Amino acid sequence: MKNKQLFWLVMTGIFSVVFLTLMTVSFYGNVLRQIGVDNAENTGTYRYHYVMIVANTESKLWSDVYDSIKKEAAGADAYVEIKGENLSSQYSMIDFMDMSIAAGVDGIWLEYTDEEGLKDKIDEAVEEGIPVVTILNDAPTTKRSSYVGINSYQLGQEYGYEIMNLLADDEQEVKITVLLRNNSIDSNQSQIFNQINNLMVTSEELGGRVKVEEIKIASERAFESEEIVWKLFQNEKEQPDIIVCLDEVDTETVYQALIDYNQVGRTQIIGFYTSDTAMEAVKKGTMSKTLSIDADEMGRYSVQAMTECIRDGRTNSFYSVELQFISKENVFQFIGK
Repeated sequence: MKNKQLFWLVMTGIFSVVFLTLMTVSFYGNVLRQIGVDNAENTGTYRYHYVMIVANTESKLWSDVYDSIKKEAAGADAYVEIKGENLSSQYSMIDFMDMSIAAGVDGIWLEYTDEEGLKDKIDEAVEEGIPVVTILNDAPTTKRSSYVGINSYQLGQEYGYEIMNLLADDEQEVKITVLLRNNSIDSNQSQIFNQINNLMVTSEELGGRVKVEEIKIASERAFESEEIVWKLFQNEKEQPDIIVCLDEVDTETVYQALIDYNQVGRTQIIGFYTSDTAMEAVKKGTMSKTLSIDADEMGRYSVQAMTECIRDGRTNSFYSVELQFISKENVFQFIGK
């Protein structure tokens, strides 16, 4: 009888230990997923641990860039994680910066937005010895190490020329609306808008018949884009003739509204990046053009900028990424890429 009681006592103890161990492992894994460092144990086999922080991890652009960065970083003995992927909880970019600084990562790639306090977090990371490379949207007034993206002045002019091509056979007054995703006056998108506006105003060919307006959409408001776009199409008198999108989400929203309100042919869209929706719309001619950014090149330059900063101490560098507008005439060159 005593032996039997001892046996069950031992078995109960073993079961309790195994159960508590499994619960601890499960809890630990869940915590890692919640704070965005899932599979962090893999970093032990690499010399460097980098993180990538962007506003929308579900974006095709950032998915493509991340794939390129991971591939390039593997050859530089670096492990890369993207913050916010597959998280059930909502964290801000400030939160992800805090997590990365606290974790003591070796470097951060950051898509700069107008989120309050983000500039200070960039400077805080650099002061802690963590280089920050801004990607696509720059923060030149911070201590960021380098910038990988587009030349806003050049892109604004390119947008302007594409718009002028659309207006070549039009002699009526034209209203152009540019949707901006960053509210700061010195942002990349504001500079793009200024160049578009300047080109429209100073063009002798257009004769002052083009009016350009900007609409700023707060980055932190998920549904503001839909609300603004719906209002544009609901008011026929205020409806723009051309809508320029500088964001992948806005491109999808504007195109869906164009279809819903049966305005194909009435309003022309210049989209952003090569999502499946945008490419199909350009192929069918229901979207005039969309901007293609070389995501593979952006990924390679991002790793190069980080490596040169850590290895050589090189900072304040600008890596310009190739871009091209896709129209119905050349869309089949890009499909499948």
